[in-house]
Amino acid sequence: MKMTAPYLGMLHRAYGPVLEQAGVEIIYPPKPTKRTLDLGTKHAPEFACFPFKVTLGSMIEALELGADTIFMIGGWGPCRFGYYDVIQELILKDLGYRFVMGSANNPDALKDMVDLMQKISGLRSKRRLYHIFFSILIRLWILDEVLKKYYQTKPYEAMVGESDRILERAFSLIEKSNSIRQLFKSFITTLLGFRRMRKKEGIRPLRVAMVGELFTVLDPSANFEIDQWLARRGIEVIKSVWLSDYANDRFRFKPFRRNQFKLSSRYARPYLRFHAGGESIESVGKAVYYAQNGVDGVIHIFPFTCMPELVAQTILRKVQKDLHIPILTLIIDEHTAIGGVETRLEAFIDLLERRRKSR
Repeated sequence: MKMTAPYLGMLHRAYGPVLEQAGVEIIYPPKPTKRTLDLGTKHAPEFACFPFKVTLGSMIEALELGADTIFMIGGWGPCRFGYYDVIQELILKDLGYRFVMGSANNPDALKDMVDLMQKISGLRSKRRLYHIFFSILIRLWILDEVLKKYYQTKPYEAMVGESDRILERAFSLIEKSNSIRQLFKSFITTLLGFRRMRKKEGIRPLRVAMVGELFTVLDPSANFEIDQWLARRGIEVIKSVWLSDYANDRFRFKPFRRNQFKLSSRYARPYLRFHAGGESIESVGKAVYYAQNGVDGVIHIFPFTCMPELVAQTILRKVQKDLHIPILTLIIDEHTAIGGVETRLEAFIDLLERRRKSR
């Protein structure tokens, strides 16, 4: 078995080392490029959203490299994400590819996820499968926490690139960790590295939050790496959604971490009482939360035709007016150009800087 999965944030760094230790051969797709998007766009239905096209293109490239098993999380609800694995499997088999699609029909059910891992790995021991799944979740949480710390620290670095070197070293240490104990040791080493880093004093960087659809908020191939673009300009980046929080809301492997969906629902309630699918509640609720907690601006990013985020976009106009928080909307599809995105970001940051000076 040669397994592959499309990229999504830090997910490949979490599952790859653990499954390889269990004897699963992993074939990572090439990092998404224009060819990836072109392949996905060519074979996807016209109405399909941007993440569908990128992940479909990644699957094709991985199958070309010899993969014979594809892992794709499923789901249900108003968001079309729940149909991805079914439609993509049909498209790929119509193109003549021979493979097995491993998908969890209910990703909120622990048993479904463990059964899927059993199908992928071929392991029979339920105890070992639960341990593997827990190890992936812990690794994912540590990766997300390291990245959060990087975004918090980057604007203060006195030597350009020092925080990037600490981050790359952290990824290397985490990848080489073969046990949960080693993972926590790598995590502590990384936190100490960020703490000891030489920092600028007397500065107060802009704080910008990114809210929106999960894939476009988290994956560099979907958002033109605007988080890095902002960080390099001395801006602290805050993201509304993380894969480890998404998983923890469902499996509670971090029992002392507050349920982020419930937190978002509480703050969204004056504007959005019912879940409209996807990350609509998180987009509205976290935007309200950030506006009330000193963030300078919010970037709302989502794929073209994303129904839940179109609902959120309409509501965020009232949030912007009521709470006096600047909100920039970025809608991404295969026709979006990096030049246009950067021009809008530059204008937005200029607005935030002038707004702060006028206070």
